[in-house]
Formats: sequence, structure tokens, C-alpha cells
Amino acid sequence: MLAQALSRTTLLMRAELRDDVPESALVDALSDLSVVISADARLVGTAPGRTAVVTAALLMARSGHRVWIDCPDAAMPEPQPPLAGDRLHDALRDVGVDLLPDRTIEIGIPPATADLVVAFGDRGPAAAGRVLYIGASDWSASLSTAAPQAWTATDQPFGAMAAGALAASEAFKVSMRRLSTFARSPQAYDRMFGPATDVVLDLAPGGARPEPALGAFDLVSGGAIANAALFALLRTPDIRGRCRVIDDDESALSNLNRNALLLRSGLGTAKVTDLSRHGCDLQIEPLVERYRDGQALAAVVLLGVDDIPSRWSAQRRRPDWMGVGATVGFAVQVSSHDATTPCVGCLHPQAGMTDGPIPTVAFVSFWAGLLLALRLLFRERDRHLSGDQTWFSPLRPEGWEYARLGLSAHPGCPVGCEASGRTEHQARPAA
Repeated sequence: MLAQALSRTTLLMRAELRDDVPESALVDALSDLSVVISADARLVGTAPGRTAVVTAALLMARSGHRVWIDCPDAAMPEPQPPLAGDRLHDALRDVGVDLLPDRTIEIGIPPATADLVVAFGDRGPAAAGRVLYIGASDWSASLSTAAPQAWTATDQPFGAMAAGALAASEAFKVSMRRLSTFARSPQAYDRMFGPATDVVLDLAPGGARPEPALGAFDLVSGGAIANAALFALLRTPDIRGRCRVIDDDESALSNLNRNALLLRSGLGTAKVTDLSRHGCDLQIEPLVERYRDGQALAAVVLLGVDDIPSRWSAQRRRPDWMGVGATVGFAVQVSSHDATTPCVGCLHPQAGMTDGPIPTVAFVSFWAGLLLALRLLFRERDRHLSGDQTWFSPLRPEGWEYARLGLSAHPGCPVGCEASGRTEHQARPAA
């Protein structure tokens, strides 16, 4: 059952490996990895600190790693879905047995030396083959292999979630390096899966304040990106609004590897129904049906759906603002559009192919949802960002400063948006 739960992750791993690698070798590379998440009492005494520990633990556990938590216990008064309860240790232990089959999240340190220790803040790490130091502010995350990183996050959870995601991608790369003898291209493989050294990710300017009063918006898809976006939004201080989630699919065992709010006890339930149980001041209203062409949508729309024609269809409804999250292999693509900017049809003018299982891994889907949630929270403050995209590879976080890209109108846009119409008119020769 563990192999089945990890099947979408191993499918993605195979893209960089020779065909002769046995499936058992892929599962073993993931499941034999032991990781210790280390933090001190000061850090886990804050909501962002607990969020970092929870995010890292869940993302690593969904990739099949053996996860140990080396930090003091702490009260947990804030919501940390999908965890339940008000004590950090108990909540992590309980959720660990309800994720992938035959996996747990343990409190303490393993009896043998861990393969990787992730040290948040100033915590002194346990013995390990490799130590990773990670820090965070409210809006940034940093990584070093040489020295402890400052931890100043006290209010917003976004730097902490980025910190947890950084840790998860580095753990995954340790597993991939164990398979290097099967690499299709050894030099490219080493560049892709080599350890990161010194990284700073600035998600927003220091002192930034998102708009937590979201009003009513629609979320098309209840899959991995939708899960991650809601994971982030539900942790945002003072969040409120009403989110209608549209999807007709049920959660299956192969979804556990990346759906950030899904537990094994929720399998067989409609994805949107399962998501709705986490609603609080951000109400989550499930609509158990497949999004159909021409269906009415709210003025603000988030899309996490893989099917590109469905993205075109949603854009044709001319929402005031639309955010789109996608993954392409190990990369993340997130964009936002308003009525006057190049649209999702300009960004994706070809329908592409979505037949068969889609290769995915937890930390990549998580980044897509996290960045999509940030665009939603800042859509009024940063209107000038509409009509651009973020293209980011979590495997190489050093490239973050180059991740923001402009978006041009496409004269052959299948949506026929206003921006593409202007381009077509300008390109038309004079009579």
C-alpha cells in the first residue's frame, strides 16, 4: 500500500532516471530516509514556529520519509489543519498514523544517526549525516549548510511555510542522490539534485500586510494545488470570507502524497466535502460537480485544475481577477490575470495532454498553492502584478530572484481576451 500511495511521486522521479530502475528501489530511497526536525522552545512557542515544524513534517511524511520531531512540546491554540488537538506533540503523532500507510511521525530522535537534521532557528542539531539550518521572518525564508539562521517570524505564517517547504525539498533531494547510478544524464542529475547551500527567499516586502477579508471567491478543483492554497489561507491571521470549491472527484490513496489537507481517514470522500470540514472564519462551501464550460463563477476565481481548456473556459467568464496555479514536472507556474491583462489563454495557448496519472510530489504542489494564496491575499495591493507569472523550481531555490516573469498577449489566444485583441489589431497591416 505504501508503494501505491507514493506512485505519483515515483512516476515523477522516473522522469530523470533510466527505465531499468526497479520501483522498489524508488520506494526504498524515499522510505529509508530518516529526518529529524529540530527547534527550540522559543520557536515553537510562536504560531509561525509551529507552522514551520508542521509544514516540514507533513511534506516529508507525504514523501514517505521517516520523520522525527526534536523540539519541546507546546500549546497549539491556533488552527493547524489537518492536525487536531491543542498540543503540538500529540497532534503530530496522531496525524502521522493517518497519512501514508506504514508511516508515522515520531517524537524525539532516532536510535541511529539521522540522514538529515533540519535545524530551525538556533536549535543545536542532533548528530546527522547532513545538517540544514533554516530561518524565517514573516515574509522570507533562508537556508544555510554552514551556520544557524535567524528566526524572527512572529505574526505571519508565510516565511514559516516557505521554510518548511525548503526543508522538504532538500530531504527529497537526499533520496534522489541515492539513485544517481540510474541517472539518465549524470551531469544534469547532479545539478538538479545537488544540495542547496545559501538561499534567501523574499516572498513579500518586510512589514507587508495582506488583505484577509477575501469576500466570496471560487476555487476550481479540490486537488493538490487547491489543498495547498487552503492550507496557507487557513493559517492567515484574521482570515475571513467564503470559498466555493468546485470538483466532482473523490480522494484516493494516490492523492495522499501531495494533498496537504487530506488524511487517510478521508479517502473515498468527495475532495470538496473533505476540504469543507476545515472551514472556519473562511467558510468552505463544497460543490460536488465537475466544472463545466459556461458555468457561472464569482468575480474572483482561483484555478488549480490541470485541464487547460477548463482554464480557458473559466477565463471566458471574465472574472475581475483570476489566479492560476500549475506544476510542470519539478517546476511551479503561478499567474494572475484581470480583465485588461494577458489572460490564461495567452499563457497556455495549446491544450496539451492530461491523459493518465500526473506525476507529482508534495513540496512542488505545495509551492504552487502557497504562491497562489499569496497572489490572492495581495491582489488589491499589488494590482500591477496581474498579467505576469512566477516560474520557480523548488529543487533550485537559488533561482528565486529570477522567478518573476512578464507575460505577453498572444495573438492566437484561444480565449480571445482584450489584450490579445489589441495585439492582433496592432499586428494587422494597414489597408
